Amino acid sequence: MRALLFSALAAGIVAAGGAAAQTPQAEVALPLVEGMEFDDGCGPRPQFQGRAICVRGALASIGPAAEAYIAHYASQGWEVVAGEDNGVVLARRRPDGACDGLEIAAFYDESRPVAPATQAWIAFAPLPGNLCAGTAAQ
Repeated sequence: MRALLFSALAAGIVAAGGAAAQTPQAEVALPLVEGMEFDDGCGPRPQFQGRAICVRGALASIGPAAEAYIAHYASQGWEVVAGEDNGVVLARRRPDGACDGLEIAAFYDESRPVAPATQAWIAFAPLPGNLCAGTAAQ
């Protein structure tokens, strides 16, 4: 299992294995869904390297894997606040009323032929700052 460590002031993410560091940051666990594996290079999107944690698997399994990840985060209090065909934004309210944000995006290498076994990726990246800025604390 890997962890995403969020900081309201950080624009990047830190990938960590095993136990999370003891910091005031919120930790979000990223388990591997069946059929997926971690890809530190983020496949055809090297610009995500160091900014997102990526997993890869067969294109045919990306939809079900993405749904499993969204369900996993929903069980931890995250809510889908925006989305489109290949990505969603999740938010989770902190005790101080501010919100952490997480973007999940699915993609594949468009330079290769598309088939069910074609490699595809899901990237997970925190959204810096307060996703609920301008809302009253509850």
